[in-house]
Amino acid sequence: MIGPVDNTQDEPFNAELCRHQLLLLKSLHCGRPVLYQGLRQFISCVTVNRSGCDIDMLVYLAGKAGGVDSREVAIPPDAVSEIEEHSEEEAA
Repeated sequence: MIGPVDNTQDEPFNAELCRHQLLLLKSLHCGRPVLYQGLRQFISCVTVNRSGCDIDMLVYLAGKAGGVDSREVAIPPDAVSEIEEHSEEEAA
């Protein structure tokens, strides 16, 4: 039998990291470039693994061998507002 469920179970442990990972997923879905080592790259795939209370995400960039930790990949500042505006339009 399962005991009571904690009301905070759906809250991300690290809200800023969760937001960043969601923006990376949106960049993959919409085909928007991200920044890695100062260059614009496209995400070809991501993998996620649960690590305690966090989710570790590896980002695979087009033309690059191996995955990169999601924290090493940045969202271009101009794309953040476009992605968030598009998300708000979809929600409406």
